[in-house]
Amino acid sequence: MANINDVAGSNVLSQYSTDRNKPDSSKNNELGKSEFLELMIAQLNNQNPLEPQGNAEFIAQLAQFSTVEGIQNMSQGFESLSTAYKSSQALQASSLVGGAVTVNGEKESLLRHGELVYGMAEVPSGTSSPRLQITNDSGQVVEDVELGNLSAGDMRFKWDGANLEVNGAMVDIDYDKFPTDPDGNIVPHEAGKYRFAIVGNVEGQQQNLSVHMSARVDSVTIGENSNIVLNLAGGGQTVMANVKQINHVY
Repeated sequence: MANINDVAGSNVLSQYSTDRNKPDSSKNNELGKSEFLELMIAQLNNQNPLEPQGNAEFIAQLAQFSTVEGIQNMSQGFESLSTAYKSSQALQASSLVGGAVTVNGEKESLLRHGELVYGMAEVPSGTSSPRLQITNDSGQVVEDVELGNLSAGDMRFKWDGANLEVNGAMVDIDYDKFPTDPDGNIVPHEAGKYRFAIVGNVEGQQQNLSVHMSARVDSVTIGENSNIVLNLAGGGQTVMANVKQINHVY
């Protein structure tokens, strides 16, 4: 009686066996397509010739192999897409260097003469008597400005150290308190860090509104988990997800 290993079908299948003398790659708990094929061939080599595997079952295993290979290829495709997306984000973020971004929840901003400070505030419905208060780094209130009637929603403002623009309109400011240069031009507040707060009466309660201030982008780096990090003037940092608005590039 012929030995099972001498059966012609067994020899044919053996040509597909993987090379067991190849050095081991990094071991893990995942079953790749090579391991799946090796298991399937071993199963066919060692099956009972009197009760061979049915066609339907064999086709089902081939379908499983195809699925494993497809999932692996899809995973590699997503990884390539993610890498390309990160590179695109880094390229877009690099165009922000030298400009300003409005950062979610940031209450302070650095004033530089010749540049603008940008701000946003969320105005609840029914807000009355809103005021913008600007405090210098020593804690002194340098501006306390009535803003008039504000519509509910996002309110945007710009400040250059003297002039204040709210929602595209100039706000009246007491310019008499500012010194002037020999040519009669107003000398704005000193350059430096300022804190911004907007208070208003909301349904009978005095409240601080949510304020978001701008910062100049000095450089861009790729941080942990490939996150794009914006390095801000004054030493702060933020990620792109925290940027509420991209402002003018100087």
